Formats: sequence, structure tokens, C-alpha cells
Amino acid sequence: MKLTCVMIIAVLFLTAWTFATADDSGNGLENLFSKAHHEMKNPKASKLNKRCTQSGELCDVIDPDCCNNFCIIFFCI
Repeated sequence: MKLTCVMIIAVLFLTAWTFATADDSGNGLENLFSKAHHEMKNPKASKLNKRCTQSGELCDVIDPDCCNNFCIIFFCI
């Protein structure tokens, strides 16, 4: 019983900590919902539809979009 209470309190504390330290730039949840709504209207804007770069293709070292996330000397490995 005590362990259950401790676990519940820990989960509540971590949840509150996550919301307290979350990056709330701009409108917070309102901004998130408007972005999701935009992605529903325009499916091509969704990040889930982006194709990853295959091994051996050119990539960007700063923001790699390789399928395995390894970009060395401008090539995905």
C-alpha cells in the first residue's frame, strides 16, 4: 500500500515537473493545436511524411535527415 502511494505521488510530481519546465514559447497548447490543425489540412506539411535520406546520399551536417541519423562529411552512412 505504501509503495503504491509513493508511486502515485512520484508520477504526479514528475507530471507536474514536466509541465512546469516545458518550453512554453508563444501560445503553448494553443500553438500546438493550431499546428496540428494545419497539418491535418495540409498533410504535406506533416513531419511524419518527410522522407529520410538513404545511405550514401548527401546530407546536412547541422540537421541530418539520414534514416540512421549519421551524417559524416556530408554523406549519410
